[in-house]
Amino acid sequence: MQTRDWIRFVLSAIVILAIQVLVINNLNLNQYMFPQLYIILLLTLPINLKHWIGYLLAFALGFVIDSFSYTPGLQSFTAVFIMFLRYAYFNTIVDKEWLSTGIRPNFSTADTGWFVIYVSIFTTVFHTILFLMENFSFSNFGSTLFKIAYSSSLAIFLILLFLFTFNRETANDS
Repeated sequence: MQTRDWIRFVLSAIVILAIQVLVINNLNLNQYMFPQLYIILLLTLPINLKHWIGYLLAFALGFVIDSFSYTPGLQSFTAVFIMFLRYAYFNTIVDKEWLSTGIRPNFSTADTGWFVIYVSIFTTVFHTILFLMENFSFSNFGSTLFKIAYSSSLAIFLILLFLFTFNRETANDS
């Protein structure tokens, strides 16, 4: 990533983390909706970003959310684990030529169907890990499944809406 990309990432991280901490975490939608919008930052990182930088960024973003949400280590662990799965996904499934380009997955650089599936899978896995670790019991498994389903659905909608609205770069710009 170039300096311009890092500045854009830091500014967008500040805005998205502020929205997550100040708005979304304080919304009282219902007892099942707790979307995590900040994972948009992890999902749209360049594909060829060095692993240690990705893990460090994931830990830092999770730590900020943990600090404001009183969830010690849950968000950090889940964010780092999602980065691990993301690297495993790109190294095993994605074409090696595409991997070497270093593009950032978004609507302008990837097929829309692939990108929606990519965001949906990783957002659902993120919320599944987060809520299963938060509950850490099968006593309220039904309500945990509702939390996973509702939170993931709302997060996917918000992430896709956010990216569609604010991501105006072209494929040549990345």
